[in-house]
Amino acid sequence: MWVKVDDRGRLYLPRRVREKIGKEVFVVEVKDGVLLIPKPSDPVREFEEIGKGFPDKLVKELRKEIEEAAVEELK
Repeated sequence: MWVKVDDRGRLYLPRRVREKIGKEVFVVEVKDGVLLIPKPSDPVREFEEIGKGFPDKLVKELRKEIEEAAVEELK
């Protein structure tokens, strides 16, 4: 979907999109552009659900893997 950006950097998003994303979004810069990710209504619960999918590893191990993946993505 194409949207317009005004001189002040504001995006015009159609109503149906605004209704899906709510009032707050995370803006994530990626290699090929920008992602808008809706803020969960209950971020703590969302992280708990995500955490259930992690293997049984120490936080240090997970942090190391995340850092390595981030560095690899930047290449």
